[in-house]
Order: sequence, then C-alpha cells, then structure tokens
Amino acid sequence: MMVSRHHNGSNGLSAGIGSSQRFGLHSPGRAHLAIALTAMLLAGSLCACGSTSGDGASPSASASSPAASQSPAASQSPSSTASASSPSASSSSASAAVSSACTTKELTAKLTQGAGGGAGSSYPYLVLTNSGSRTCTLRGYPGVSLRHGDTQIGAAAERDRTVDASTITLQPGQSAHSALRIVNAGNFDSSACTPTDADTMLIYPPDQKESISIDATGITGCANSDIQILYVQVFQQGEE
Repeated sequence: MMVSRHHNGSNGLSAGIGSSQRFGLHSPGRAHLAIALTAMLLAGSLCACGSTSGDGASPSASASSPAASQSPAASQSPSSTASASSPSASSSSASAAVSSACTTKELTAKLTQGAGGGAGSSYPYLVLTNSGSRTCTLRGYPGVSLRHGDTQIGAAAERDRTVDASTITLQPGQSAHSALRIVNAGNFDSSACTPTDADTMLIYPPDQKESISIDATGITGCANSDIQILYVQVFQQGEE
C-alpha cells in the first residue's frame, strides 16, 4: 500500500482545521446552538429583573378600577330610593281632606232651643245641615257674632273648650250642632254693657270665609266688647 506524503505544508492546516472543528468554532450547527443558549440566558435575566414584587402580583390586576369606585350608579342604594316618601302622594291626601270639608254654600243654619236656659244664661244649639248633593265634613268651632243691621254688637263668641273636636261626616240632609251659651245682658250694669237688641246672628262654618245670617230677634247683646256674653263649643253629630 502506498501512502502519499505529498503536500506537507497542508498537513498543518488540516490538523488545525480538525482541532478547530472539535471545539465547534467553525461548525454552523454548534454556532446556532451557542446563539440560542445566549438568547435564553438573556431572556431569563430580563424576567428576573422584571419581577420586583415579592408576591408576584400584577400591578394592573391589583389596582382598583377608578371607573368602578366612582360610578354614581354603584354608590346609590336602590332600596333608599324606593323608600323615599312621595311628595305627590302626601299632597294629594291633603287636597282630599280640604275638598271634603262642607262649604258655606252647602249648609243651612238655624237656632234650636237646645239645653234651654237657667242661671242668667240660655243654651241654644246652632244647627248646620248639609243641604248639598255630596257627603262632606265639619270639624271644630263656628265663628259666631250678634249684629244689628250692618254693625256687630260687642265681641264675637269665645270658644268653650270643654269638648274635644272630632270630624263630623254629614251625608246630604244630615246635621251637626254646636252648643251656645248666651249670657243675659241684664246681668251687667247697663252703663257698662250698653244693651243692644240684635236682629241677626252671623255664622262662619269651620275653615270657611263666607258667612250665613240667621234671625236673632229676641237676643240682646252688650255693645261693650269688653263684656263677653257669647260662648261656643265644637260641632257634634246630630241636631240634639
């Protein structure tokens, strides 16, 4: 067998190439592997630097949402809105109460003997009757005064508070009465009283601004308003 010994100058180069190939300096596959390893090391280094929180929580996940915390709809309680009282409901109830009161035009008035008289006073009843076509109510005191012509005689009636007020419901044709006390003008010194004969009694039903006039012939009042001769109680059910 013949062994070629030519190209001695190239044997050193071949030996160098073989040596460099063993260390992967000129192998394309190994070069790519080295680059990939370097990239992985860099990526791992970047991940380690990015995680600064001890619990690893994401800042965006742990932060509260401004839109959710500031939402007016979220802060309002539907139950509190539902429990608020309705102004329209309360005002309609008040309007119904006012509209149910008997008006002056729906009433007729008269005086009856009532409890009679004694001890220097008479105790007639002032009777108001519902002459209208609807059911209405009376509550409280009437306004009462004696008149001669267009002039009031003395003071108007003072309220007698011995009876508590109640709401009286009057269907058409029904009546309510207020007990009066009329002190005899003759009980007083005439110079102080200045007795004056009345011809009418002026009556204001409760909460009304229009009056009713009825005959008061036979009643004598005191022109001096410092002398009280008229007293009136709240309305009660019926004529008697």
